Amino acid sequence: MKILKKALAISLCLTTVFMSGCFREKIENPTNYGKTFPVNVDTEISVTECFLYNGEFIEDGSFEEKANVAAIKVKNNSGKDIQLARIYAKTSRKELAFEVTTLLAGATVTVLEKNAQTLEDTEKIESFRVENRVDFSENVSLRKNQFLIQANDKTINIKNISTTDYESEIYVYYKKKDADGNYFGGITFRTKADGLKVDEIQQLPASHFSVSDSEVVFVDYAG
Repeated sequence: MKILKKALAISLCLTTVFMSGCFREKIENPTNYGKTFPVNVDTEISVTECFLYNGEFIEDGSFEEKANVAAIKVKNNSGKDIQLARIYAKTSRKELAFEVTTLLAGATVTVLEKNAQTLEDTEKIESFRVENRVDFSENVSLRKNQFLIQANDKTINIKNISTTDYESEIYVYYKKKDADGNYFGGITFRTKADGLKVDEIQQLPASHFSVSDSEVVFVDYAG
């Protein structure tokens, strides 16, 4: 009952990132770069805020320290879980690109500009647009009738509580969160079990999962 589309495999497979204890700082800008927020980028996605960010850069897995990176907060106002959306901001000087993956219905995420570009104080945002939006074919879930998940720092335990043996891969997807409880980073992480028999428990590596700032968002399997 695989519900994922090809775009997920392309966009979500950075699995070597570690965020525990990283420095994050939001830099307020009262000018909002010439925009009044929130801004609807389509009928169901809005950008609620734009600011600059200092800290480790999560979006490409490099975790290099960056300063003054353009960041936006994106909200999914629909009843559908969004698998992928690319949001572009045209400014008076350039174009900014933000890639969002796994944004659940009603949720908000902070996304950093994918090339770590900045915004100057005098720069104005002229418009936003969204491209390549892909919704999940059905809303995702933790599949609590099939699997029991216990998340720990750097590991995730999964138990098959169903009456079916799973021979193919089972994927556990998770995201980082900020101090306000919203998602942090357009990137989504995953780990996998290579099959799972009835009542079997596996401990999966998840070095970038921290109980204090991460959340398992859904479970899926290949067959």
